Amino acid sequence: MENFISKLPLPAVDHLKVLHELSLITKTVTKWEPENQIGLKHRPGCVDQWKDGIKSLYNSLEKKKTSLEHEYSIWNDQCPPYTRSILEDLSNAECVTWGRVRFMLARSKTGLSMHTDAEPRYHLVLSTNINAIFGECFTDKDMRTIGYHIPADGHWYKVDTTREHFVYNGGWEPRIHLVACPVTSYN
Repeated sequence: MENFISKLPLPAVDHLKVLHELSLITKTVTKWEPENQIGLKHRPGCVDQWKDGIKSLYNSLEKKKTSLEHEYSIWNDQCPPYTRSILEDLSNAECVTWGRVRFMLARSKTGLSMHTDAEPRYHLVLSTNINAIFGECFTDKDMRTIGYHIPADGHWYKVDTTREHFVYNGGWEPRIHLVACPVTSYN
């Protein structure tokens, strides 16, 4: 079985430069609120290119998909150049095409409930603390979860989010990741 989280064997990128580019976005273009996500790709004809590619693609109340990853085919006009270049480099290295690409913020003492995603996700940690964890969940073991911490070390991590998982920031500092969703044959 493949690891839940795998550090990719690629050269490190300048995650602090990406964090700086994000700070320019939040000062001049758009804010985090209320969703704590900022999208870098969107669908044709969308109303807000920064908010179109955020949230889940699945409506749990109606039990259906609201859109598909491949629909998020356009880079935002003001996508920061360094951030876009490292995403394009990763796309080439992993032989994938990106659907949604988002900055995702978990504020102090917040998280995401247990869920699965349609595809694995690629994470670049921009800001974190030792108490920010990814929890891998199990239904067939005595130990129900295992928590992992991904450091802000400039490396990309592939997370098998097709497995049940949750995210929790138990620290006082925000947790910020750049997250890229690959387009697959089933999304």
